[in-house]
Amino acid sequence: MRKKTTLADVSREAGVGVATVSRALGDHPDVSAATREKVREIARRMGYRPSIAARALRSGEFHAVSAIIPDTGWGWWEPVVHAAFEAASAAGYQLMVHPVAGAEGGVSSVIDGLTNVPTEGVIIISVPDQDGARRACDQISLPAVAIDDTSREIRFPTISSRNRAGARDVVAHLVSQGRRSVGLLRGTAGPQWGEGQFLEERAAGYRDALEDAGIAVDDRWVVDVANPFDESVTTWPELDAAIADGLEIDALFCVADLMAAPALRSLRGAGKSVPHDVAVVGFDDERAALLLDPQLTTVRQPYEAMGRLAVELLLEAIDGVAQPHVRHELDTSLVVRRSSASS
Repeated sequence: MRKKTTLADVSREAGVGVATVSRALGDHPDVSAATREKVREIARRMGYRPSIAARALRSGEFHAVSAIIPDTGWGWWEPVVHAAFEAASAAGYQLMVHPVAGAEGGVSSVIDGLTNVPTEGVIIISVPDQDGARRACDQISLPAVAIDDTSREIRFPTISSRNRAGARDVVAHLVSQGRRSVGLLRGTAGPQWGEGQFLEERAAGYRDALEDAGIAVDDRWVVDVANPFDESVTTWPELDAAIADGLEIDALFCVADLMAAPALRSLRGAGKSVPHDVAVVGFDDERAALLLDPQLTTVRQPYEAMGRLAVELLLEAIDGVAQPHVRHELDTSLVVRRSSASS
């Protein structure tokens, strides 16, 4: 992250005194319109953070960090934000939440808008345009941490779950229950989920578990769906077609909990009993896992730990501790429920 732009930097570039810059940015009437426009344009170009933030931060009366949440109804990030709020509060900081939804220009415009907010750093939660977010943060010299497992390239200090290990654990659980023909329901992430790294890692964990058990993966067991996170889907047409074509499985790993409800309906529509005929498991341990019938065996992401670590890393960065752009992966946990009961 580049050195923060100061009033003195803007003053030198504009060729006017620091006091004039301050008055121009503060809309004082004794500064001509031409000078105000010139100073403001230079300040924008140099990434100077306006005095509204600087005054609040200097006073010591208000300290805040921000969290940018995804443009989606998928609620996995809610416990992350709650934990981050508690961690920030314990350190004397407010946590402000900024949804991407509805912001013209997406995450970049949300970050640009933080120049008018007394925030000292930002937690960016699973937004697809990480390049734009990185540029926007650099432009205003704003420390940032990402909670993200969608992007292959690491652009921030990043926190995610051990997706591959978690998937291996839940599929190994199916094998331990006597399941030998384990299907995989996956899909492409789509533009709202970036590069979809988590989907690849979970699919790799599925294969790891079967190979560890000496079970050869049959490519016919792998069913890809076009819109894996479409909550309006009644059944998965691709799964319906595979079953109609003779797909024989005794278990199904859905790479995300939200995919499980249509999968259950597809299986029941084909006369398959869950879990007697086909055990079904997921990944994430969202609220959806508890609302299904039967309740879903799944992999829980460490949401609370992710939120706390994000605040910890961000506050260190605010204090000047250099944070390398690496991925901090946290352990998941297996949550066993009725959907995977022994046959």
